[in-house]
Amino acid sequence: MNKKIVLESLAKALESWARNASAAQFWQLHQSGGLGASIDMDEDIVRVRVTLGGPRNALSDLGKTDGRLPVTEAFLGSSNAAWGTPRLQGSLAREQWFLSSELAREHARQYLAAEIGEQQEALMRFLDDWAAGQGAAS
Repeated sequence: MNKKIVLESLAKALESWARNASAAQFWQLHQSGGLGASIDMDEDIVRVRVTLGGPRNALSDLGKTDGRLPVTEAFLGSSNAAWGTPRLQGSLAREQWFLSSELAREHARQYLAAEIGEQQEALMRFLDDWAAGQGAAS
């Protein structure tokens, strides 16, 4: 097993998930985290599938903000009119605002992409845990 190739595959799968996740998935991620991944290897072919809502693991806190809105380029580049006023933290109105705001989704994508780049240790821990599980299964 080439750890570097598997790590690159994991990072690419997470980036793909960030590009394609729905507003509801981002809302869930911001509120409670919960990312995970399954890795399948067949000789030199690595397949990684990112999941949301599985058991806690080293990836679980990526993108989690407890519903807070960290500042990203999407926020900095917008006027308040485009961004709108975020509703009260923890309210149903805030969830509805987030789900209906294209800019909020872009903001969530940028935040998760930055987290993936900055949290390489978490990706390595996930990979180490996965490799240990593979050794135990053999």
